[in-house]
Parts: sequence; structure tokens; C-alpha cells
Amino acid sequence: MSQFTLIKPNTKLPIIPHHKPVLTALLILSVSSLVIAFVLGLNWGTSFQGGTSISMHFEQPVATEEVRKLFVDDPRFENVTVQSVGNESEYRYIVRTRTTTSLTCEKMDRYREATAQAVTKKTGGALKLDGWPACNAEVEDGIRGDFFVTFVTSQGEKTPEAPMTEEEVLKMFSKDVGMQVAVRYEENTHRYVVTPMGIQIEAVQLLNDHFGDKFDEKTGVDEVVTVGADVGDKFRADALVSILLALGLMLLYIGIRFDARYAPSAVASLGVSILMTLGFVAIAGIEITLETVAAFLSLVGYGINDTIVNFDRVRENVALASADVKLEAIVNKAINECLSRTVITSTTTIMAILPMAIMANGATQDFAIIMCVGICFTTLNSIFVSCPLLIYMDRWFKRMQERAEAKKALSGGVEEA
Repeated sequence: MSQFTLIKPNTKLPIIPHHKPVLTALLILSVSSLVIAFVLGLNWGTSFQGGTSISMHFEQPVATEEVRKLFVDDPRFENVTVQSVGNESEYRYIVRTRTTTSLTCEKMDRYREATAQAVTKKTGGALKLDGWPACNAEVEDGIRGDFFVTFVTSQGEKTPEAPMTEEEVLKMFSKDVGMQVAVRYEENTHRYVVTPMGIQIEAVQLLNDHFGDKFDEKTGVDEVVTVGADVGDKFRADALVSILLALGLMLLYIGIRFDARYAPSAVASLGVSILMTLGFVAIAGIEITLETVAAFLSLVGYGINDTIVNFDRVRENVALASADVKLEAIVNKAINECLSRTVITSTTTIMAILPMAIMANGATQDFAIIMCVGICFTTLNSIFVSCPLLIYMDRWFKRMQERAEAKKALSGGVEEA
């Protein structure tokens, strides 16, 4: 039985002799993709731009549009997106919003005044508010998580013991200030730890008021994840560093595995693939999440695999070829010999991922779509970018070597110190 091959073994496609138009088009497309990403902007997810992700489920059927309208119409939630996840019979949704806290800086200023008045009134002027969290609206959107409050005597001296019980402070915040919080007193620092109920309790109340029996206020919210804008900036920087680090390690590996002529062309090919995929993501409006970053990193690993196979065949053919055979012919022969394997591998990989891209939803679907598109780009670039650039790098190395030898000859064979 003969072995199946998609492309005949003796195929001699003139890829290298006619590579310039394709290489030029791919390089222009990669630069255009970068420009498009800057012009259109990327759809950064909650993890990268800051925001809140609320996972929930319902006891009875609820339409996606109904959930979306509920949150979009509420002014407390900004830039809302709603996504159905899981099986349709589970009625599960993820609501993402740019709002990270209900305690905006403007509200905190009002709460501070109300708290100061409440403390003075409750203690008959014996105590006054001292410590309160700083909030700069130009830097942050509000207060997230716990904050600390301290009281001092009217003379400005800190009290050595709790001036009010936790229950009294809790009642003061709830009744006089209008904040739903939990309160705990720290004896060693003489301060109260205030834990706001925050955006979660507001979302639960909103869902419970609107959907009633369809939503269980105790178990309906599965998870609430809040990421501040400062943390989102750090995540974005880390994502970029991780991709650049992956490319750098690939450069080092290929330089050791082959030689310095191969490494730059391989990494350049990966860079072109990443930029082209990024342009597609920007045009399609796919949300940039931790899962999509994982897809880009997977493409780096997948793309280098095709390139390494071609380079390994080039190196074998170089060792077997006579001295008068040009590198262009050797590379073209290597590409044709690996072409069937390259196409079959990419096709079968896409066939395995395509069902997820069509039938899945959420982050899984985004991951699969990016992989399918990226594999097409990496396969194309492993042939029309990395291999031609290898030839250009070889020419450049030879010119550098000839200059070094000419310089050495002119100096009388004595190398400069």
C-alpha cells in the first residue's frame, strides 16, 4: 500500500524564484495589521483594562438580551457586555462591565462628610473622624476592597481602646451614612476595618428585583472577579513581555540548534504571523483575555515547529549538495520536500480545532478562532517568509565575512587590537 501524500514527492514548485511578490505582500500585510490594531484599538477584556466580571445562572429560562438590557439600562454599570456560556439548558451568563466598584471617589467624599457628622452626633462631640481612605478620581475610579477608618478625641489624641463597638459602627454606616458594609476592629492599630458589600450586592439586588423566582439571590451569582485599572495595565505589560520573551527564547534556541543565520529569519516569520493575527483580532473585535494571550503563545510554539522542519531539511540538503549548488536551489528543494507534510499537518490541526470555533462560545471559541486563523498565517509564513529571509541572512553573513577578510588582507594579515 502506497503512503498517502497530498502533494507528489517530486514536485518542483518554483517558490523561491518567485517569492518576492508574496514576501512583500505578507510584510505589508503585517505592518498594516499593526496600524489597524492601533487605529481600531483592541477589545481589551476585564483582565487587561480593569472591570468586573459577574458569572451567574438562573433557575428558569432567561434570554441573553433580557440580561443585557437589565444591566445596560442601569447607570451603575458601564460598558456592559453579556455572554452566554455552557449549555443552553443551564441558563448561565457572564456579565462584564468597566465598573469596578460602586464606591466612586465622588461617593466617598460624600460618605466621608456623612461619617464625620454621624461620629460627632453619636459621641456628642467627644470623638471625630480621623483616618479615611484617599481617593483621586484622576488616578482611580474609586475604592475597591477593604479600607480603614480611625477616630480621635476632640483634642486630636488617638483613643487607646475601641471608642465604639463594632455593632455601633456598623449601625452608623448602615443607618446614618447609607453604606452596606461589614466592620471589624483591630486592637493593635486602633482602627476599624471596613469591608464594603460593593458591586456584588448591587448586582444581586438588581437581578432579584427584576427576575424574581427565576433567580436565587443566595446561589445565583457563581463568581465575581474585579480587576482595577492599575492591575489591568500590569497584566497588559506582562502579556506583551511573555510574547516577546517567547520570541527571544526561540531566537536563542534556533541560534544554538542551527546557527545565527537561521534564528533571525525564524523569529521574523513568527513576528509577522503574530502581527497578522493581531490585525484579524482587531478587525473581528475579539476580546483580548488571558485565553487569547494563551492562543498567541500557542501560535508561537506551533509556528516555530513548521519553520524548524523546513530548516532541518535545508541543513540536511546543504550537507549533501555539492559546492557549486546555490543555496536558493537547496532551500527551494527543501520546501517542496516538506510541502506535503506542512499542508497535511496544518489542515488536520485546523480540522481538530474548527468544531470548537463553530460550536463553542465564550473564551473557548475565541481561542479556537485565533488558532485557526493563526495556523494559516504561520504555515504561509514558514514557507514564504522564513525561508527567503534565510537566504538574505546567508548573503549578509557572506558579505560581512568578505569584508572582514578584505580588511585583514589590507592590514597585512594582522588583526586590529
